[in-house]
Amino acid sequence: MNRLTIGIATSLFLSTSASAFQLSPEGTSFEKRLAKKGQPTGERLLGKLTSWGVSTFGSPVHEEISNRALDCDGDEDICADADWDPAQAYILAGVRWNDDPPFRFEQSFGKYSGCTPGQTVRLVVQPECWARVFMDGKKRAQRGEALNAKSASLLVRSHFGDMQFLHAMGAVDGEAPEVTQRRVLMWAEFTWKVATLKIRGDAIVAKQEVDGIPDVFGTNGWSVQDLFALGNPNIRKPAYLAAVAFGSLLHTVQDSFSKAHVSRRQPAYQGTCPGAASAYLAPGLIEEFHSYSHQDSGLHSQADVRAAFSVNLSSGKPTAVDVGRVLAEFYARQADWSEVAPYMQCLFQLAPGARPASPGDYALQ
Repeated sequence: MNRLTIGIATSLFLSTSASAFQLSPEGTSFEKRLAKKGQPTGERLLGKLTSWGVSTFGSPVHEEISNRALDCDGDEDICADADWDPAQAYILAGVRWNDDPPFRFEQSFGKYSGCTPGQTVRLVVQPECWARVFMDGKKRAQRGEALNAKSASLLVRSHFGDMQFLHAMGAVDGEAPEVTQRRVLMWAEFTWKVATLKIRGDAIVAKQEVDGIPDVFGTNGWSVQDLFALGNPNIRKPAYLAAVAFGSLLHTVQDSFSKAHVSRRQPAYQGTCPGAASAYLAPGLIEEFHSYSHQDSGLHSQADVRAAFSVNLSSGKPTAVDVGRVLAEFYARQADWSEVAPYMQCLFQLAPGARPASPGDYALQ
């Protein structure tokens, strides 16, 4: 059974997270080098994740969307390879960051077996610890706990808590669409300014003049390097850190094209963005950002795999790849946020009467 088949089978029955398009469990070359000798990799690791009930990682859909946006025109196996173009490895690391943000237990490692105190936790480094923290976060979310900077790690916050904007989703049922939109655009502005070196790696995240950022990161003194490169000195050079931030933005935009995350209208035929972004095709207006807490994981997972990506590719322009190519062009010439912002606002433009967050068509029965 090949990796894609395993990923599809896993996701259809065992999906547990709010992330949309899946990632390969293998990672990029330098992520693999972070893992200890003897740590499970590839299908062995996927098998362990399956046994733990975790299917965020399975088929490499995010990798394929990103590589195609970066001009890969090969078949699925080629463009889904995280190491398709070594020059883009740091962007791919950023795409993976949203689903696997590094974190560390500052005081203790509590009840989580498999965790090494003081060591950065990432899937490739401490997979058992990662999975146990992840599953505990799921249970806490189902109990209705508020998962934020005071109560949860980045991993848990990004999948089940207040940072689900990383996946273009509302944090809770009933969240106003304007709130989710504002948080997504906050992240877009922050990551873009890091990607274009307007925000330095040693800058304190909570002190940046981006609306909303202090509310999300104000309880800690993390630098940009702490946020994106904890435990990974390979990506601390300014250009590498910039690429990681750009990859994170790509992930958020890609997830907004998953029907389990966002309900969009069909794109208007040859409809263009308003105002300063009128040179670009506009995606369908957003009718609702979904929230994950009361979604059926099995239904949600059907929007995670490559089949769903294939539907997106044939459902009218612009696709997730098309918008990624526009952003890649902006990034290549290091466009100022003032030029990029109108396009980002177009990508997340709300339809009249947009609804508060809910499970959508993926609700628990």
